[in-house]
Amino acid sequence: MRRHPDLRLLSEDHHHALVLARRATRAAAGQGRCSANEQWAEVVRNFDGVIGAHFEIEERLLVPSLEAVGEHALVARLREDHAALRRCVAGSSATVESRLAELGRMLEAHVRFEERELFEVAQEKLDPNVLRAIAAASAAVPRG
Repeated sequence: MRRHPDLRLLSEDHHHALVLARRATRAAAGQGRCSANEQWAEVVRNFDGVIGAHFEIEERLLVPSLEAVGEHALVARLREDHAALRRCVAGSSATVESRLAELGRMLEAHVRFEERELFEVAQEKLDPNVLRAIAAASAAVPRG
């Protein structure tokens, strides 16, 4: 999967999301480098930061562009995944461990979907101006 240069920063976000998903899964099983509560705090920080910005760029720039080229099923999956991930992070009556396990599973599946399907279609079908706008928006996100 050779990534278009204008999608590279978003793709790099996926690497960090996969690391977060793995840490969440391990913490849920009691095998993490920190407690489940500490790992949950890291999840929330990431969703308030880079992941939230990543979702916003996709929803603001990718979604309308993909819909314009008829990719409604991909857009529907993207929206469903983002909504489910946000609900998981927003909280529930479930234990922290079960939320970490669910988030880890969902986040990994979502990243795989975007990398294997959504970004492949985006780089093939979207106008170069849209891809440049995505790159510019991604470059403006503070990553630390």
